[in-house]
Amino acid sequence: MSTMIEGTGVVAQYGSLGAATRAVERLRAEGFEDLEVFSPIPAPELEEAMGIHGSPVRRWALIGGITGCLTGLLLTSLTSLAYPLITQGKPIVAIKPFIVIMFELTILLTGIFALLGMLVHGRLPSLRLSPHYRKAFSEDRYGVYVAAEPHRRAEAESVVLATEPLEMEASG
Repeated sequence: MSTMIEGTGVVAQYGSLGAATRAVERLRAEGFEDLEVFSPIPAPELEEAMGIHGSPVRRWALIGGITGCLTGLLLTSLTSLAYPLITQGKPIVAIKPFIVIMFELTILLTGIFALLGMLVHGRLPSLRLSPHYRKAFSEDRYGVYVAAEPHRRAEAESVVLATEPLEMEASG
């Protein structure tokens, strides 16, 4: 989420992934951290340039898997203890017959938690596009929006111009 006043900054359009990546690296080197990047294709290079190294969704999936496994164990164990059925001297709480339920709940809750993590960290559902989005960003151009406080906007413009964008527009 942007920390600046919405619309205060510079939007630049680039014709290649390399140019957009270099622009992001240059802007971050100059101290601009509030960036928004638009790409017509998935681009791990841009994520790396922005300092995004891994998705937190995998943690959600791990927590869901552990929760599912423990829930399966507790559900089956407590049910067996609540309604004990002693068969041929076997223990009431036996792990082997419970493995199927534990496995199924592990898979189910892993999927549900991963979906929830994706929705939370992707800020979905998004009912409207970013005001800095341009239609060309979905066709053949890469976009970089740098949010800058009013006293740093001239500096942001000069850094963006030094990266030779195809088009640049200041907003705010």
